Amino acid sequence: MLEILGIIFAVLITAFACLIIAVWFSLPKKISLSLVGKHVFITGGSKGIGKDIAFEVVRRGAATVTIAARNLEVLKSAANEIKALCKNGQNVKYYSMDATGGYEKVKSVLDKAAEDSGPVDVLINNVGVVVQGAFDEIPIESFETQMSMNYLSAAHATRAVIKNMKERKSGHISFVSSAAGQCAIWGYSSYSPSKFALRGFADSLHMELMPFNIGVSILYPPNTDTEGYKEELRTMPEEVMLISESAGLFSAQSVAEKLADTIENGNFTTTVGFEGWMLGMLTVGAGPESNLLNVIAQCCLNGLFRGIMLIYLGSFHRIVKAFQGAFDEIPIESFEKQMSMNYLSAAHATRAVIKNMKERKSGHISFVSSAAGQCAIWGYSSYSPSKFALRGFADSLH
Repeated sequence: MLEILGIIFAVLITAFACLIIAVWFSLPKKISLSLVGKHVFITGGSKGIGKDIAFEVVRRGAATVTIAARNLEVLKSAANEIKALCKNGQNVKYYSMDATGGYEKVKSVLDKAAEDSGPVDVLINNVGVVVQGAFDEIPIESFETQMSMNYLSAAHATRAVIKNMKERKSGHISFVSSAAGQCAIWGYSSYSPSKFALRGFADSLHMELMPFNIGVSILYPPNTDTEGYKEELRTMPEEVMLISESAGLFSAQSVAEKLADTIENGNFTTTVGFEGWMLGMLTVGAGPESNLLNVIAQCCLNGLFRGIMLIYLGSFHRIVKAFQGAFDEIPIESFEKQMSMNYLSAAHATRAVIKNMKERKSGHISFVSSAAGQCAIWGYSSYSPSKFALRGFADSLH
């Protein structure tokens, strides 16, 4: 018996070793970039994490640091603080820019920065805004506002510099996301989608830009001790506050150091703290990875991390439950309304076209459900049933 177990163990070890070797040869190359002598452009660089990133890249020898934000007075003050760290001809520039003003306006600022200080070598998409609260209480316009500020602003700024980077076959694009871009919790129904979108954008660009020797990275900062975070605390729902406490509070300088390390080391994902690292390993999915040690951790530990994460989620559920008992607070008519909108509307539209499709023996019917149609969670007692119904309808039609 022991001999058989020994053989099984040896086979498993050999298979795992072969897997690691195969992964090693499959890993994308690291595109590292020294910050010495570079032109670094930081959106939202006048305060918070952005300003500390500016401090850090100056310490690491960047030739020019350009910061952009809306408020000129705040920009000027931040630029003076950054200049105090400059040595040996290092330069600091600042420009007023509305990151949500559209592609042409964003491009004009980046073009001006390149004209004044040379091509942008490193673009750090840091600008962002958070609106938090119960889904049915947040201003409806916040969904568009946050998608514009947190995702589209990054797409526009990146588009503005990418042609020149491709021509030079050099550069780095960095995105500042959030832990809420890895794990969506109560209160972030308008914020998390914009940060998840940023993750998808970074994943896609990483593959697309690698042949041009352009690095891409994404930072997932936890709660960070900044003016912005202090402002958030003033309106932060207690549920969100209690849930987010589990990750602790980090200094903006430590976050900035991590981001600069990632650029210079050529890694893709930047996390802060143990919980941040664990969440990064757990949520990597099909995302890129160039660090072999991280690969080994993902292969060996993600089952364990999943169990730990479920414990965290259990505590989050208990927090939310302690505050609200929403089922009996949902308007009773919403059950019929959501079943009508989410399921019956699909049944009616499908019925209207199916006869013709059958006659032509051609066609396709697609349904947009939701993760809440696979896993019913707190707060979705009227929504999930309609999406589960849609799932049953699709299964039956198939």
